[in-house]
Amino acid sequence: MYQKSIQTVRGSIFPIFQFSPQGCGVLGTGFFISDQGHFLTAAHVIRALPPNAQLGYMGNVPHAGKLANRFIPITVLQNDPSRDLAMGQVKQGALPPLKLAGASANLGQSIVLCGYPLAILQHHNSIHPTKKVVNTFIDVSNTRQYWQPTVLIDAMPKNGFMNKSFHSFLTQDASLNGMSGAPIFDLNGEVVGVASANLTRQIPRPNGIPLTIENGVGIDLVEIQAFLPKVLVPAVISTP
Repeated sequence: MYQKSIQTVRGSIFPIFQFSPQGCGVLGTGFFISDQGHFLTAAHVIRALPPNAQLGYMGNVPHAGKLANRFIPITVLQNDPSRDLAMGQVKQGALPPLKLAGASANLGQSIVLCGYPLAILQHHNSIHPTKKVVNTFIDVSNTRQYWQPTVLIDAMPKNGFMNKSFHSFLTQDASLNGMSGAPIFDLNGEVVGVASANLTRQIPRPNGIPLTIENGVGIDLVEIQAFLPKVLVPAVISTP
């Protein structure tokens, strides 16, 4: 049921790395939307960049091949905290772009969450035999893609009970750390939202131990369409 859509999306997502003198890590997930290297992610992923650190791209981890050994800088072009959306660009090594769905997802529709949760990065040092220079190699082979089929269970208008400033929807399953900014896609592999947050609620029970319910929060397609520059929207929206 989900195999075809996952195969469509798996080659277009990537982890957003941060590199600093103190080390590196994964801030979230991005996905490409144009042949010119434009990509989308969540605004809070970009805002999480530590001081004196740089945003970096290393390809379609863990399937990036030689590109995984290279640091490619990311340029942030737009950042809209009110929609929790950001657009960036890489100058080389861009992946195939995904299409936006022609309409928002409906209540009860099957959709898929994805991204790079719980990334494991390993650092290896090597010393040049003559120059005595220490080279650091970052092993990203254990930074794995994650796929979570789920269902859209509720639609949220902006400034609703979650007090979000954008139209959003709830998914039955929650996103994990590292999945923010990833595409939420339908069974055709077309984007219907962007992973933004989780909503945690507790239901009191007679035994005194509350039942904790956690759902994912997705940024609705209408917000993505409003955020993207007019020159990009016609190219990325799927047509029947």
